[in-house]
Amino acid sequence: MGISPTCSSSLATRPFPPFCPQLAPRARISLSRNVTAEDDKNYIINNMLLPILDHEEHDVILLTHSYSSIPGSAAVAGLSKAERTKEGKKTGVLGQIMLAALLAKGGDGKSVKDAFGGHFPPHIRPDPEASLLRCDDRIPPLYNDIAPAHAAVVAVSAMAQGMTAFTSPCPRASWDSEAYRGRVGFVRTTQDACIPVQVQQMMLDGTGVEWIVKDVESAHNAQISKPEELTRVLVELAEVFEKL
Repeated sequence: MGISPTCSSSLATRPFPPFCPQLAPRARISLSRNVTAEDDKNYIINNMLLPILDHEEHDVILLTHSYSSIPGSAAVAGLSKAERTKEGKKTGVLGQIMLAALLAKGGDGKSVKDAFGGHFPPHIRPDPEASLLRCDDRIPPLYNDIAPAHAAVVAVSAMAQGMTAFTSPCPRASWDSEAYRGRVGFVRTTQDACIPVQVQQMMLDGTGVEWIVKDVESAHNAQISKPEELTRVLVELAEVFEKL
């Protein structure tokens, strides 16, 4: 997920330097029309995780936001510290942190759209001809806790979402696997108009998993509106995972 410069710089001063890439279809919309959730998973594995684990030889804590939790959790299956240690490898994924995330178990042929009632949220306008999901008025659902002038700049810079990622089958998540027991955290955004906190809690309850749950009093993009508070929460979770 992308995080704000303030949040990123705050993390850089801690023992957890951030790597903040974008998924390919979000970075290059012209290529996004047929990119599936499975494609996103494979992109995360091959272009984000393995270079750090195998070449830079650093442990990883995965932080995902909103949709990216779906391909992200699937991508770290089999890459946990315990599993890779058994394979004789030095590094692995220590844990997963989801921020205002979508929690779909996946692996059953259902898409994000299917998993959440067969329809898109009211603020999303499907554009089938372009194969994109558009949000015509981005500030109320996404940036409603940011100063108006700043929110306007952020809203203009935000990119449309590839539709195929939401209508293709979700890959199987790993947050309920034995390898990540006690190593999954969820940050609820309590003022979220995009994924209301009640919905976030319903998804958590539906997983049957014991999560480490933290709250940030923010709208959907805490990394922009509450970077210092979010940084504190992320470091707390990372320290828990490091001690396990």
